[in-house]
Amino acid sequence: MAYEFIKTENRDGVYIITMHDPPTRNALGPEMAKEVLECLDIFEDDLAFRVLLLTGSEPSFCSGANVRVFNQRIEDREAGSVDAEVNTLPWGKMESQYASRGQKVAFGGGASSIPLRIHKLQKPSIAAVNGHAIGVGMGVALACDIRYTAEKAVFSEAFARMGLIPGDGSCWQLPRLIG
Repeated sequence: MAYEFIKTENRDGVYIITMHDPPTRNALGPEMAKEVLECLDIFEDDLAFRVLLLTGSEPSFCSGANVRVFNQRIEDREAGSVDAEVNTLPWGKMESQYASRGQKVAFGGGASSIPLRIHKLQKPSIAAVNGHAIGVGMGVALACDIRYTAEKAVFSEAFARMGLIPGDGSCWQLPRLIG
């Protein structure tokens, strides 16, 4: 299957997912997140795949969530766009998430759900970190069972600089990995 923001390959039972959006340094936007989640389902359901290898196209592993998408939604809302509703913004989703017992919504277009999905896999997962792993990108790497890093790899929790709390599970995973 052809994807817009990722590349996939089966190499002798190793299912390779490469996040591929060089202009954003592989930032996880809603579209890429949807493609990655779909591929994780394919990986888990197919017995021919024994190991997951997750990496990113040069120069980054994953530069975090694609915040430009959120900025565009804010600008659309301020401009009075018909399509811009409060619930399309992250905090609108949070408000509806905690204010009702109805169906829960995914924050960040599904990007923050990827680390938990990887963590729950019943097959081994490997992150090949070949550059920056920032924010949710670091969360994705931490969720894998094994992490191989290039010498130029950089890990950073960017949430605090943006006034956010990590919503990807990395604040739970990191102390369990490094103490």
